Amino acid sequence: MKGTLLFFITIFIIFLTSCKKEIGKKEYLLQFEFENGHKTELTGKIFEKNKTNKKYKAQIAYGYSMHYIDGKGLYFDFGYSNTTMILKTDDQKLIGNSSWTFGKIEPALGTTSFSGNTFGDLYLEGSYTQKGRAYSVENGTFEFYWRNAEPYGMQDTILKGKWTLKRL
Repeated sequence: MKGTLLFFITIFIIFLTSCKKEIGKKEYLLQFEFENGHKTELTGKIFEKNKTNKKYKAQIAYGYSMHYIDGKGLYFDFGYSNTTMILKTDDQKLIGNSSWTFGKIEPALGTTSFSGNTFGDLYLEGSYTQKGRAYSVENGTFEFYWRNAEPYGMQDTILKGKWTLKRL
């Protein structure tokens, strides 16, 4: 009787300790607010744990690299080339950079002549909190180095602002 009870308690503890990682089951809302007030929202998923089965290999384009970050990273997948690896630091911060695409942001530029997507490099930093599996960032900062502005008669520029992340 004691052996059976000890076995089930051990299995239960193993189950509880393995449930800390975010594995793309819930949607997240990623919001960017540029310094001039323009807002952009994206929904997507976050993966914290590499999976080896076919379902997750199809979802995580960079899954192989998650083997080497020793639990210190998150993979953001917010669609249309907006995927990136974000690193977690020991002082509860998320940092990362990636190529990124935003839709129209003409209010941020003060012009009505621009139409189309903006492509560039996105640099993120923000303090995060974690409750269970859910991550949230309340007051992160970002810089977006806009790389395709010249075809629209504008110079490449740096757009700055704040970002938030919350689980839906």
